[in-house]
Amino acid sequence: MTLTLRSLDKSIAADPHIAPFRASRDLGELATLIEVAFGQELDASGSNIVRDMRQMALWGPLAGLAQFGAPLFAGYVWLENGRLVGNVSLTQEQNDPRTWVISNVAVFPEYRGRGIAGQLLDTTIAYVRSAQGQRILLQVRSDNPPALTLYRQRGFVTYDVIHELGLPPQDWPVAIGDYPTSLRHVRARDAHSLYAVVMASVPHATLIRRPIYAEQFRRGLTWQIGQYWQIAMGGPQRYELVGEASGEIVAYGGVTARLLSGPYTLDIYVLPERRGTWELSLASQLIEMVAELPHHRLQAHLSASHPEAIDALRKLGFQTQRVLDQMSLDLV
Repeated sequence: MTLTLRSLDKSIAADPHIAPFRASRDLGELATLIEVAFGQELDASGSNIVRDMRQMALWGPLAGLAQFGAPLFAGYVWLENGRLVGNVSLTQEQNDPRTWVISNVAVFPEYRGRGIAGQLLDTTIAYVRSAQGQRILLQVRSDNPPALTLYRQRGFVTYDVIHELGLPPQDWPVAIGDYPTSLRHVRARDAHSLYAVVMASVPHATLIRRPIYAEQFRRGLTWQIGQYWQIAMGGPQRYELVGEASGEIVAYGGVTARLLSGPYTLDIYVLPERRGTWELSLASQLIEMVAELPHHRLQAHLSASHPEAIDALRKLGFQTQRVLDQMSLDLV
């Protein structure tokens, strides 16, 4: 089942102010709401989502087509005197249609304190139940007690805490001098080992909710052709390194580089028993690999369960932008 405007049942709504999001009507006002609610966070992360939404809103009636190609813009809105004053955005996980994701819950400041967010959230949960969904995921700033309370009152629980770190383009390049560990490029035969390192590095509670699949780490000819195609089309490129000890891959990391607009995303995985030795070299040499590319913002999203990786990036000049509770509501 794919979430579209037409699949959202308005009869679920407990309040006449609540309606399914309609791009042709709501996209421009939603852009303003997201800018007001999350503007500082979006600026810090280099996100262009508000700009993109406003450009799409200019399509007028054709903006409704966006909901088929961009399911981010599905969900529910609160309308008051014809004005959009609140929103919940909802999507369905592509790899697991039983899992749904709430990407934002927002209400204009002058309308807060009236229970609008709670009613929108309750409507969204009711819809997912009616669609036989089994789980809802969301993330919220750890320093936002009202939002945490809102979600916990409805049964959401925290399963991981993510540190979102960023390095502005003007702070490139980064160097630490001599590297204490040696790294090499990824080879086609590394697929099983890459998968094993990532599976051992990611918290079990996260793997349950966001499964990782072995085929994501195949690095054979098909993957290489895909990379060449991405380069030709101006899409994201992937740069990877691994670290070995006694012939075993114990550390793995990569940078996904979006050359046209950024940001670049860095990820680091190290076997738990090997942590503390590899993170700084891995991050530094990955940044070196992309140093000749156009400089955009570098960002990383690291679990609090891997403090050594967080410390390594801070030594390289990364700053923490947000700390986010990853929350889950199980419906079965």
